[in-house]
Amino acid sequence: MPREKNAISVGFLSIWLKAAIYLETTVACRFDLERRIAMQLGQAVLDDLLIPSYSGETSFDVDTVQRIMMNYLESELENHSGYNEQDEYFSSPQRDVIKVGRLLESYLAEIATDRNLSVSKFICLAELMPEKSRTIEDGMYRAIDIYLKAHPFLSDADRKKVCSMMDCQKLSREARAHAAQNSRLPAQNVAQVLYYDQQRLRDFMDGTGSVGSDSPSTPDKRNVYSSELYPASNEVSKLRRENEELKLEITKLKTKIKEIEKCTVEYGVSTNSPLLNSSSPSADKPPLHRKSFLNSVSRKLGRLSPFSRNGPILTPAKDRIKLDKVRRYSIS
Repeated sequence: MPREKNAISVGFLSIWLKAAIYLETTVACRFDLERRIAMQLGQAVLDDLLIPSYSGETSFDVDTVQRIMMNYLESELENHSGYNEQDEYFSSPQRDVIKVGRLLESYLAEIATDRNLSVSKFICLAELMPEKSRTIEDGMYRAIDIYLKAHPFLSDADRKKVCSMMDCQKLSREARAHAAQNSRLPAQNVAQVLYYDQQRLRDFMDGTGSVGSDSPSTPDKRNVYSSELYPASNEVSKLRRENEELKLEITKLKTKIKEIEKCTVEYGVSTNSPLLNSSSPSADKPPLHRKSFLNSVSRKLGRLSPFSRNGPILTPAKDRIKLDKVRRYSIS
């Protein structure tokens, strides 16, 4: 195969490597393909690393990807020491480091659903993450969350080991909000997320610290945090403005209630005042009897009755009936 840079695409090298593993070629052949893929790993995609495993332990060949990442890190160290023109392999540029970090995070999230993937292999792959690409830990948090969800019966010690691969201080605002309510994370990690979130907001509100003052970071990280915290400041100012408006409405309601109470008190005093009671001329006089005239007329007519008062008293009809009944049933 040609040794020139980008003479063969990473996808084609990945196909050759899968075929070499399936045909059980020599170890030297497979290692050479792995080293070539590592030199151009910044151009790879997720499908290039999803190499099926024929051992039956896991769904994908994790050991091969682990060797590819180790070769990539070795090439990065050689690149820092200086580029050798006589070297037949070409080191990846510095701008590919972030791409490789995102690629490894996607690979970890893809293989995390495998129930046969052990904690040790997951941690070994997570430890191979390049430090320069770890400006934000959302991809690592997603992979860890998927792994914890697919392995619900892990012990507390194993969960702490898995979550130790994540730096809670480098999570974005959305990831911190999700992690604060994630029951699968250990309580220690949830407490760290809440602590860092409150500390960052407190420092930003007080103005004592800059946006990226948590740790020495690259400009990319500073831009990420600044884009997340400016919406938070706008939200705080909006809440303050709404609070002031609510206070103003409450004071208006209090003044209206006082005016209504004052009007009711004045109305009650005016209705009970003696001036209104003395204004009516018939207030002190006793009520007239409506039947007084009829009573006087009936008295006069009774005096003019032709029957004398000493005459026999006429009993009404009801009394006569009662007397008849008494006489009818009397013994005498």
